[in-house]
Amino acid sequence: MKPATLFLLAGLLGAALAAGFPANQAKDDRAEVALQAALKKEAVDGDLKGAIELYKKIAQSTNRAAAAKALLRMGQCHEKLGSAEARTAYQRLVRDYADQAEIVAQARVRLAALGGPGAARGLVARRVLTDASGVGEVLTADGKYISRLDWDTGDVVQFEVASGQTRRITNREPWSGNWHSDEYQAFSRDGKQIAYRLKTKDGVFQLLIRNLDGSGLRTLYSEKGSFVLPLDWSPDAGSILALSCRNFNQRNETSELTLISTADGSVRVLRSITSAWGMLKRASFSSDGRFVAFSLVREGSPPHGAVFLMTADGRNEVVVAGHPAEDELLGWTPDGRSLVFLSDRSGTWDIWTVHITGGKQQGEPELLKKDFGYGAEVLGFAPDGSFYYKTVTRLGGLYNGAVDLETGKVLEPPAPVTTRYTGPPDQPIWSPDGRNLLYISRWGRFGPGNNMLTIRSAATGEERFLSPRLRFVTQISWAPDGRSVIARGVAETDFETFRIDAETSEITKLADQGNLPHLCPDGKTLVFGQRGTGGGLFIKKRNLDTGEESEVVEVSHALYDLSPDGREVVFQVKGAVKTVSLNGGEPRELFRGWYWLSWTRDGRYIIARALDTASSEIWRVPAQGGTPLKLDLSVPKMDDFTLNPDNRRFAFSVYEGSKSELWVLENFLPTRKAGR
Repeated sequence: MKPATLFLLAGLLGAALAAGFPANQAKDDRAEVALQAALKKEAVDGDLKGAIELYKKIAQSTNRAAAAKALLRMGQCHEKLGSAEARTAYQRLVRDYADQAEIVAQARVRLAALGGPGAARGLVARRVLTDASGVGEVLTADGKYISRLDWDTGDVVQFEVASGQTRRITNREPWSGNWHSDEYQAFSRDGKQIAYRLKTKDGVFQLLIRNLDGSGLRTLYSEKGSFVLPLDWSPDAGSILALSCRNFNQRNETSELTLISTADGSVRVLRSITSAWGMLKRASFSSDGRFVAFSLVREGSPPHGAVFLMTADGRNEVVVAGHPAEDELLGWTPDGRSLVFLSDRSGTWDIWTVHITGGKQQGEPELLKKDFGYGAEVLGFAPDGSFYYKTVTRLGGLYNGAVDLETGKVLEPPAPVTTRYTGPPDQPIWSPDGRNLLYISRWGRFGPGNNMLTIRSAATGEERFLSPRLRFVTQISWAPDGRSVIARGVAETDFETFRIDAETSEITKLADQGNLPHLCPDGKTLVFGQRGTGGGLFIKKRNLDTGEESEVVEVSHALYDLSPDGREVVFQVKGAVKTVSLNGGEPRELFRGWYWLSWTRDGRYIIARALDTASSEIWRVPAQGGTPLKLDLSVPKMDDFTLNPDNRRFAFSVYEGSKSELWVLENFLPTRKAGR
C-alpha cells in the first residue's frame, strides 16, 4: 500500500473517530469494523458503488454514531458519482440524527453546497410527487413515513419519504371495513398503533385501536346514534383526543372534544362544541402532552375561526393570536415551543407561528409563509421542521351548448367554458330569466375560501362572486323573482336555510331544517325534503309567515323539483317518476327509472338525467303525460345539467376525478436564537 494512500485512509478514519466514534469501542463494535472496511473500499480501492452498499448496511445499525457517519460518507460517494441520491442521504441524516450534531452540521453544509433542501437560504417549497393519489393522510411523528389505512384490506400503507418507496404492513386479522372516513385516522406517536372509525352492519359507529398489523384489536367506543372521530394520540399513548357527537342527525345533537382512555375506554369531556361539528377540523397535543390546541368558530360578526389552547384536562382555555380574521390551526412545531396556523389577517391566506411557553402566548405572531393558500391537506411536521402537505385539484369543467327540445337533436355541440377557478363548478342552474348562470366555485370543505357562490353572465361570460356571511353553502336554487338565491348553509352552529341577496350578499334565515329548499312564487311557501318522525323521507312545505309545516308526499330520495308555478313537485318513489300537487291528492306516474329531475321553465316538460354518470343519458318527459324523448346528448362523467328557460341552451359540468400532489416546505421554521 502506497504511503499516500495509507495517509489518506488514516485521515478518514481519524475524522470518523473525531466525529464521535470512541477508539476504545472500535474493537467491540461490529459497526465500527464495518465502517473501516467501507472507508477502505471507498478511499483505497476507489470502489464508490461498493462502498455505498456497505454504508447502506451500516446506516441500519443501532450504533447511531456509526450510522450517521455512514450516511455522510454515502452522500459524499453519491456526489462523486453525480447521483441525486446524495441529497437523500444528507436529508435522512439531518432528519433522523439530530443527536449527532457535528455530523449533521457537515450534512447541512453539503446540502447548502448542493443548493438543496436543508440549505440555509430561506424557505423552499418543493413538490415531492406529481401524483400523490396513493399517499396517505398522516406523517408519522419521526417524519419517515406518510401512512394511511387501506379500507379494503385493513393493511397499513406507508410511503417512505426518504426513498419514495411504498410498503404495506399486512393486516393479519379479519377485516370488515364496510364504512370509513379517510380523514379521521390517527397514528400513535411511536408509530406502532392506529385508531380509526368503522360502522357496523347494524349502523353503529365504533372507535377501534390496534397494532399496525391488525393484532391487538380493541373497541374503545361504541354507542348507537353517536359517533367519534379520532384526532390525535397523547404522547404516552394513554388517551386519544377525539371529536364526539351524540344524537347525530338530530336537532339536539351534542358535539364535544373528548379524551378517551386507551386502557378502559372511559370518556372525559374537555369542551362542548357549540358550532357545527364539522367546524373542528384539527386538534392536537403538545409534544409533552400537557396542552391541547384546536381551532373552532368564534362568536362575532361575522363568526370567525380562531385558535384555542388549553391544558390537557380541559382547563385554562385561552385564544391564541386572537384577531378578527380567520385563523385555523395547522399544528405544533416539533419542539412543542410554537403553534403554526393559517390566517387571512394580511388579506391573503398565509402561514403564521406564535411562541408558547407554559400554555401562554409569548409575543406577537410571526409571518412564515406568504400566499400559502387555503384548502391544502395538512400531513404534519417532520422533526427537522419540514412541513408536508397535499394539494388536491378537481379535474373537469363547465360546458355549454344548444339542443332542439322537440326533436332531441343537438344544435350546438358542448364546448368548454373558461371559468375563474379551475375544475368543475358545482350545481349550475339558470336564473328564471335565463340571463345568468348560478353555480358554486371551488366547491369543498367547511370554511371560508371555498364554496363560492358565482353568478355568470350568459351575454358576456363575466363572473361575479357573492360573499354571504356563511361558512358553507350548498343545495342552491333561485328564488322565483331571480333577485335572491335559496340555499342551505352554515352560519355558525348548524345547517340552516337562507335567502341570499343576489346583489348585496345579505342573508336572511328562512328555516332551521330541510334539504334541497325551493321557494314558491308566493314568496312565503318553502318546499324541502326531510325525514319524518317514523324515519321515512318526505317532501314538505312550510308557511314562512306562520311556521306551519305539512307533509306533501313520501319519496324514495330527495331528488325532486318544484314546478315553476309552485303548484306541484316531481319526485321519485320505488323507481317511478311521479308528480303531485302541493295540496295533496293522488300522484301521477310519468316515467320509470332513477333520475335527477328538473322542470323546464315553461312547465311543459320534466328533464330527467340518469343517475348513472357513465352514460348520463337525458330524457325529455311531458309533465302532463305522454311519450318521453331521449335527447341526442350523452356525456360520460356529467355531474350536473341545467336547461335554459329558452328550452334551447344548456350547461353542464363534468367531473373527471382529482389530481393530488405531495409538497414539502423546507427550512420552514426560523432558526432559534441562542437562549430563546
